[in-house]
Amino acid sequence: MRACVKTEESAGNGAVTEPKMRWRCFAVLLLGLAFLGRAAADFKVADVQPKFVDQSLVLAGNIDLSLTPQVEEALSKGIPLDVIIEVRLYQHRRFLWDKRIATWNVHRSIQFHALSGQYLVSTGDPGLEARESLLTQQEALKSLGSLNDLKLALTNVVPAENYSVDVRASLDIEALPTPLRPVAYTSFAWHLNSGWTTWKVAR
Repeated sequence: MRACVKTEESAGNGAVTEPKMRWRCFAVLLLGLAFLGRAAADFKVADVQPKFVDQSLVLAGNIDLSLTPQVEEALSKGIPLDVIIEVRLYQHRRFLWDKRIATWNVHRSIQFHALSGQYLVSTGDPGLEARESLLTQQEALKSLGSLNDLKLALTNVVPAENYSVDVRASLDIEALPTPLRPVAYTSFAWHLNSGWTTWKVAR
């Protein structure tokens, strides 16, 4: 807090006046609290084990989906949340840049149903039920982030060479109700994003 202390002697030498200094300190404090709030909860791609099976890329692993208090409150009021899991498959080449082979966007959603007191989770995974009902938010978020041998179809045969997968999970702000979007776009609490992580593909 030393930088926020203002003495009367320096006020007349072209220095920042005391009201301005206080305002700057207040702004810095708010910004710091915003970043702390974001750091307290976010998405994290904890573990991914990609492999090729027949004509598909299969992912097993988990994504930790930790929500901020603001997002949790919206969910508890029945507002549905959509999560996008982005997957990119790359082929490593020794003398050229890595070649992108395929890209997938997997959409998943979670919503609290007030009448039943349960959380409805839709993973969009082929072969699974459209929705799963879970009693607690913790169970629902765990199910939402479970890749559970997610199968992604490949259009071309993949040769036996070095491949890697980039994975990112993020909250889809565009899928929120229209009145809520301006708040979500301008608040760090709603910008939940794991960032890209890279995982080697096994055969």
